[in-house]
Amino acid sequence: MDTKTPEPAERARAGRALFRVVRYWSRRWTGTGQGVDAERGRDVMVTEAVAALQGDEGATVNAVADELGIDQSGASRFLTQAVERGYLRKVASPTDARQRRLLVTNKGAKMLASAHRWQESVFAELTADWSADDVQRFHGYLQRFLAAQQERR
Repeated sequence: MDTKTPEPAERARAGRALFRVVRYWSRRWTGTGQGVDAERGRDVMVTEAVAALQGDEGATVNAVADELGIDQSGASRFLTQAVERGYLRKVASPTDARQRRLLVTNKGAKMLASAHRWQESVFAELTADWSADDVQRFHGYLQRFLAAQQERR
């Protein structure tokens, strides 16, 4: 087995494959199983970002924008839509009453739970013919990849 570190071109192909996966699946969930609904996919992404960032005080628009890799105005628009649909709620910042923070509502938590079930079912379907060891190894690699991502921030 060749244990040599892959050349940059080989990593680029793997990187392109990763981004094809992300691009394809990031907005697929509709909650109904009936076709692609980009707005519903955005609601999941923005609500997931708030859930990951909110802590006890709520998430800021700028933190969500950074998490999603979009500009502040785009994040603000997506957040406003998610608030209007009842997935998020705005609260006053505990440190600055002029600033608003965002928290996931019960409706948003239910939507995320449903989206997570769908994500797990898609993963199970796509890896159904893999061995249990391959699935576990791949999951471990994904966790390692995510840890490296967090360290890079």
